[in-house]
Amino acid sequence: MHAKIVSTVHGTFGEILQGYTLGADGFDHFLFTAPVDELRSEARLRRTGVSSTQALTISPADRTKALSAYEKMSRELGCPTGGVAIEILSNIPVAKGYASSTADILAAALLCIRETYPDTPEQIAHALALSVSRRLEYGDYLLHPGIAACAQRRQELIAKYHTDLRWTIVGLDEGGLVRTEEFHRECPEDAGKARVYEQLFNELDAALRVNDGAAAAEVATRSAELHNDRLPKKTLNTLKEMGRDLGALGICVAHSGTLAGLIFSRHQTDHDRRVAACHAALRSRDFESSTFTLKESRR
Repeated sequence: MHAKIVSTVHGTFGEILQGYTLGADGFDHFLFTAPVDELRSEARLRRTGVSSTQALTISPADRTKALSAYEKMSRELGCPTGGVAIEILSNIPVAKGYASSTADILAAALLCIRETYPDTPEQIAHALALSVSRRLEYGDYLLHPGIAACAQRRQELIAKYHTDLRWTIVGLDEGGLVRTEEFHRECPEDAGKARVYEQLFNELDAALRVNDGAAAAEVATRSAELHNDRLPKKTLNTLKEMGRDLGALGICVAHSGTLAGLIFSRHQTDHDRRVAACHAALRSRDFESSTFTLKESRR
């Protein structure tokens, strides 16, 4: 029995900021990730021990993009897939805004690289995995262990940040499903908004570089408000009111998903009390809520 090879990629709680700028080549979509510790997709590989002519399999069977990622990566690396079984173990709900599909795809692609060339340097492995991922979907840049700004439709890194914001997001799911690429095809760009998004990009970039969690959360709130005409969050006004009462730093949403939540920070001396009060206030309004911890890269 061969030892299992494992690859893990974390999901996100929506985005801190998502929008687009307008340049000489047209609109360019970007986002700032909000990776969280609690959500992850784990891809595992095992050799079945049967004929090498057996087709590559994956479970659950509906993770077809992850299967495609492994197949494409194996072809590019010139490695056989016969007698290989992939298992995706994920606690990331799909079509909600948690980056479930991108996490699955990247985990599967990295799994293939680590199986075939286990000594591949991390930067090269990431570049190879992204070369496959961007051909399959729009997606977040999930390969930095903290907040990253990326060109969403190309999955290209713009900037990665080393922060100590210590954010906790008390989040809820408003229900329903949102398919990211379908949503973006139906969501027209606006030149006026592009100018505002460019300003917000610069403000958030500056805030993250100096570890200003309050300023970053303010940008997150403005992003949620600006986007609300495209994919309305019915809880937005409720969350704003609760946030004022509870001293939340801001609001974080999934811009192409069903998630919304309040941002707190463990830098707040009464953080635990605020978070508990937020959960209680949401329960009193018949909302189910969960706690998410921002995943950060520190120098």
